[in-house]
Amino acid sequence: MKRFVYALTILAIAVLACGCTTTAPSSQVASAAIPDLTGNWSGTMEGFIEEKGYTDYPGEAMTMRVTDQRGRIFSGEIVFSNQTATHEVKAFAGAINPDGRTFSIVEHGGGSSTGTLLSPGELELVYIERAVPFTIAIDTLKKS
Repeated sequence: MKRFVYALTILAIAVLACGCTTTAPSSQVASAAIPDLTGNWSGTMEGFIEEKGYTDYPGEAMTMRVTDQRGRIFSGEIVFSNQTATHEVKAFAGAINPDGRTFSIVEHGGGSSTGTLLSPGELELVYIERAVPFTIAIDTLKKS
C-alpha cells in the first residue's frame, strides 16, 4: 500500500511539474494596424461586361479619392474619366477588415468591391455589378 501511495504522489508531482496547472492562454487575437487609406489612388481596370465581353477599358482612367477615414471606416468618391473629361463620379463608403489588409466597398447607385492592400502604396479592387448588364472588373490602383 505504501508503494501505491508513493507512486500516486510521484505521479501527482509529475503532472504539476509538466504545467497542467497553468492558466489557459488568452483567446484574444491582436488586431492588425489600421492602414491610412486617405488620398488619391489611381490606376488601370480590366474586366468583363455581359454582352460585350472582355475589356481593358481603353482610354479610361480610374481614381479612388478617399476623403475621410475614421478608424476602419472610410469614404470618398470614385472618378472615371477618359482623355478629354470626367464622365462619372460615384460616392462610396468602405470598411477595413480586422486583418488590416482586406476591405469592402459599396458604391452609391449599386455595385460593390472587395479590396486587398498589396503594399502601403498599392491596392487591388475586385468590382461586382449585378445589374443588367452584369460586370466584373479588377482595378489595380497606386497611391499618388
